[in-house]
Amino acid sequence: MGVDLGLSSFAVLSDGTRIEAPKPLAKKLRLLKRRSKEFSRKQKGSNNQKKAALRLARLHRKVKNLRLDFLHKLTTWLAKTKPVIVVEDLNVRGLFRGFLSRSVADVGWGAFRRTLAYKAEWYGATLIVAPRSFPSTRLCSRCGRLHGKVPLSWRVFRCEACGLEMDRDLNAALNLRRYGLAHLTGPTGSSPGSHACGDPAGGGTVSHRDRSTSHGSWKQEVARGHSSLEG
Repeated sequence: MGVDLGLSSFAVLSDGTRIEAPKPLAKKLRLLKRRSKEFSRKQKGSNNQKKAALRLARLHRKVKNLRLDFLHKLTTWLAKTKPVIVVEDLNVRGLFRGFLSRSVADVGWGAFRRTLAYKAEWYGATLIVAPRSFPSTRLCSRCGRLHGKVPLSWRVFRCEACGLEMDRDLNAALNLRRYGLAHLTGPTGSSPGSHACGDPAGGGTVSHRDRSTSHGSWKQEVARGHSSLEG
């Protein structure tokens, strides 16, 4: 199952399922600002300031708990119901420096990856991490053509070669699924279990952080993924 993470929808699965994030920070942001102002206006060291600090801390804890509750339920469901899960190695730290830093922090991509990794081991699922160089958004999931830069404002992917028009997140999820299929079959048609961290019977995490994978470049991986589906 390919899982494409985003901000408009938290995740889009390769079967078309869209999962919306609760975004607790965005919902509580106005109240957080008001509580912060109340805290700053209190006399330093007074009992009123201590009470305001406690109210503010409780609100921050509530935001954190709402996010963690969503992530734990989602990762448990994925690890229990999907034998093989394919995600991207997103540069979360780099995104924190941009104008989308607050939105990225609100959805919790980093915590999602970490939680999904250990729950995949718990429940026997295999987690495959596609490298950052893999252009899931720019590849056509039908014909495999690589397109140029796709701005965030373009929510529909259009392929000039085959005429495909599809939601960009779903297109990316399908490309991740093909990448996972290619990795599992391998260049010689080896069995899926042989890549699960050396444990043929259990689950694990297979991470490809380099620009080329252990089976070749991402172009070869996608080509094998297309042939696997056609077969």
